[in-house]
Amino acid sequence: MQIAQVGSRYVVGATNWVGVDVAAHCTALGKVLLAYRILELPKGNLERRTAHSPVDRAHLDHALVEVRRRGWAVSLDELEVGLAAVAAPVRAVDGAVVAAISVSGPTARINDRGITALGDLLVAETRGLSAQLGHHPGKEGSLS
Repeated sequence: MQIAQVGSRYVVGATNWVGVDVAAHCTALGKVLLAYRILELPKGNLERRTAHSPVDRAHLDHALVEVRRRGWAVSLDELEVGLAAVAAPVRAVDGAVVAAISVSGPTARINDRGITALGDLLVAETRGLSAQLGHHPGKEGSLS
């Protein structure tokens, strides 16, 4: 569940998701929290929001390993067709992931062409935020 959101300067953008509960496996924020075991997947079948929603658990598990490897998560057309998001973790002083921050918008602006650069930029920003919380790189736990 999102707790805050900053609007875009663009007319076409994502709706306000503050307080809205959505399927975590279909969102970039949710994938970060799943990857670092802040959230757990529900039992049973995973919700299919779109044709791109990750519903195969083995495939999703592989995607979560990738989130931990590269430091950021992505959701392209998984929650809603035309919506994309990138998220990265925020860490506390002990290295534990305590939150995630994302950037979202239409796939016309956030897509495969620039998503790696956006993910890397977001990681740099969340590292700075984590440092303000007292985290110093190298203190991550076993799920770093």
